[in-house]
Amino acid sequence: MKRLLSVILFAAITLGTSFISLAAGDVITQDSQEKSGQITVDYNAEVSYTVTIPASVTFTDSEKNIERPLEVKDVMMNEGSTLSVNVASLNNYQMRCGEGYIDYKIMMNYATALEENNRNILSVNSGEKSGWAILSFVTDLNKNNAKYAGNYTDTLTFTVVIN
Repeated sequence: MKRLLSVILFAAITLGTSFISLAAGDVITQDSQEKSGQITVDYNAEVSYTVTIPASVTFTDSEKNIERPLEVKDVMMNEGSTLSVNVASLNNYQMRCGEGYIDYKIMMNYATALEENNRNILSVNSGEKSGWAILSFVTDLNKNNAKYAGNYTDTLTFTVVIN
């Protein structure tokens, strides 16, 4: 009984597959006016990318210039598009502790200092697979210019936009 059911199931699958294959394309016979047929062959490449932002930056009395990479890789997007990575500071590039603050700045690729919020720091154009930037976090921090004891912090938000 099991063998009979297996044979019937195999026959049903085989016939079903054959029927679907024949019904999916043009049928051309000796009586057909048109002796050619067309099919569409396609592939849909979805938009994708990986952006790796710095994990954290911790200044110390002896470490006042810290470099961190920003990397974009495995980029696939529509032709004519640009992927932009923007950064914004919660405290306008100041680490805060209560009423106290310590200024810092971010340099891009050892040159341009970020001064305004929501600033573009890296762009990758369509057709390019990757991009990178070196972010240098710089401060004049030391114990003497900290107004209060405590943990001075700021939050940076990195935003990815495709136009």
